[in-house]
Amino acid sequence: MEIKKLTFPKTGEYYMKYIFEKSESNVRASCRSVFLKKGEILPFKTLDSHEFSLLISGKLLVYTQSGEKVEMNAGDLIYINKEEIRETETLEDSEILFFLFV
Repeated sequence: MEIKKLTFPKTGEYYMKYIFEKSESNVRASCRSVFLKKGEILPFKTLDSHEFSLLISGKLLVYTQSGEKVEMNAGDLIYINKEEIRETETLEDSEILFFLFV
């Protein structure tokens, strides 16, 4: 068992903080925190992992390349399949906790 304090990068620091990274058997998982400044856009991309993201504070728009759009508010949780191509627009300064797993 391990406990870690949840912290977020500050403005002007690096993009994300690694909280946990674990590999056991055929499972690889990580937990990271991110701070995005209002107006930032993360361009269309895919990841090598499936993703659960919890928006701790702020507001985001998440778009898929197929045209789906969802607005995320503080407290919302989203699952994104690793093959989904998505883009994120930051509507307010936002703190995000996300979990990647394979």
